[in-house]
Amino acid sequence: MSAITRTIEDACIHAYDVAALTVDALRHTGEALRRQKLLFKHLYEVGNSSLGIVSIFGLFVGMILVLYAGDTLERFGQQKYVGLTGLAIIWEFGPVFTAFILAGRIGSAYAAEIGTMKVYDEVDALKALGIRPTAYLVTPRLLACLLMLPVLACFADLWALLGGAGMGWFFVRVAPAQFFHLLFQNLKFYQMTRSIIKAFIFGGIIAITGCYHGFQTTGGAEGVGRRTTLSVVHSLLTILIADYLISKILLTM
Repeated sequence: MSAITRTIEDACIHAYDVAALTVDALRHTGEALRRQKLLFKHLYEVGNSSLGIVSIFGLFVGMILVLYAGDTLERFGQQKYVGLTGLAIIWEFGPVFTAFILAGRIGSAYAAEIGTMKVYDEVDALKALGIRPTAYLVTPRLLACLLMLPVLACFADLWALLGGAGMGWFFVRVAPAQFFHLLFQNLKFYQMTRSIIKAFIFGGIIAITGCYHGFQTTGGAEGVGRRTTLSVVHSLLTILIADYLISKILLTM
């Protein structure tokens, strides 16, 4: 029982520390916006540098979904409804899989970069120079993820829909015009905003989790590797939990 109590207590402490880091980072938004060169550097790193992998991932996700959905629908003679797979892409697969990619690519990089700085006392050096570590290291990264992940999710949705429409044309013999007509006939604007809201929140989770583990790094290179791994694992787990909670809330509205 004591081990369980200790685990719950540690989880509460970590949750409080993460919340405190988030609030502190948001407090320095104005200061980060004034460091435009640093902010645009992180925007480029999160956005432009991730376009390639997000596009390829989205393309194949769309193709695979339509491949399986088309095969199943064709058995019942309902292959004309294969365009409805686009709803699943926009609601779920776009924001969630994009967040997974960014958690592995960006979140781990944040943990490794800040963790290395922590190990080599560069964070303390920033404090000695009168620079707030949170404002300089966390806030620009947080803003970059908050702004760019919704854009990347929309980009992934686009490529997934194109891949799905192409697969529907060649495999299920449903014309792209019919595919998109059925999709947009059933897609509402407020449903599209769900995807953007999810991506926005996932971006915050990725940035804060990576930065938090970076600041918690101890033990040299081994500690950096351990915290980098933990940042990815915790980001993915938190994204899945948040996805369920957000979906539950939005569906009741």
